[in-house]
Amino acid sequence: MTEQQTGSVQQSSSDKGNGKGRGKSREERLKFQEERRRRRIEMAGRDDVEVISRRSPETNDFIRLLTINDYIVNRLRNQIGRRNGVPATVGIRLLEHNEHLRDELNRLNAEMCQVMNLPYKPPRGFENPLEEA
Repeated sequence: MTEQQTGSVQQSSSDKGNGKGRGKSREERLKFQEERRRRRIEMAGRDDVEVISRRSPETNDFIRLLTINDYIVNRLRNQIGRRNGVPATVGIRLLEHNEHLRDELNRLNAEMCQVMNLPYKPPRGFENPLEEA
């Protein structure tokens, strides 16, 4: 039987694997990238979406962490105090810890700016923790 009759196609060693984009033609990858770009642009117009410009590699980690944190905090809030849900004391403790982490990141940002002699303008809803009142 020929390759055409069996329907099998040999992949080159560079195409093998099951990661993103592997085994796909250039056209398929470009189509996927364009669709992904279109969805991101569409989402950017929503009121509940923020657009984040990534300038450092660490930002990618923060984006992924914040995305899952948003999902988990929303689920947690919906389950606090419900039957078979999260006990109120536990839920409140976790939400307070989440708030503490946000405050710590705000402080870290202020400290990094201070070390570099840059002005720190905290985001809306936060204050500069290093500024004297």
